[in-house]
Amino acid sequence: MRCLFLSPQNRQWMGTMTNQYNGLTAARRVNSETAKGPGPGDLVVNVIFTDPQGTALALETAGSLACSLGASIQLLAAHPVPYRLPLDEPQVSVRFAERLLSDLVAGLDQDGFETSARLYLCRNRLETLMQILRPNSLVVIGGRRHWWPSTASRMARALRSKGHQVVFIASGVELRRNCDENKSSGPAGR
Repeated sequence: MRCLFLSPQNRQWMGTMTNQYNGLTAARRVNSETAKGPGPGDLVVNVIFTDPQGTALALETAGSLACSLGASIQLLAAHPVPYRLPLDEPQVSVRFAERLLSDLVAGLDQDGFETSARLYLCRNRLETLMQILRPNSLVVIGGRRHWWPSTASRMARALRSKGHQVVFIASGVELRRNCDENKSSGPAGR
């Protein structure tokens, strides 16, 4: 897997990481500095990128958790690259993903907590997250709640089964409530 770090102070991506899982190494180094991860005693609220809307809601929730707990926020985005492509050449532009993560972090009200973002180019999203997260991590995932399992809800269930504390934030709930209210008053009022 390849990892790029976003520093909230200078908004530059730095660092790369080697994947011991399948032996792939990122050949290009973005910057010679390495980003420090959280220490062993530091409390971190991990936010998993799913989609822009769900992640924005998850970041808001993580922000209130981080303020209450005195923790930092770590936004983790694992973008899978198909096996037919080299790991350094994903289908989605790295610059686009960097800009998206940067915009999400910039839109967060950062009073009293530190925020970092990491973009991982990998082969398998779930395996990468399992390697990244420390045991019993606090994880916030935003996504749509359906009657069938969505990618975000399957990811939340898999992380829970591995012992992580997962908070699932359903996006679009207000929309559905408003639609239900409109349906109940719509046909009868005509």
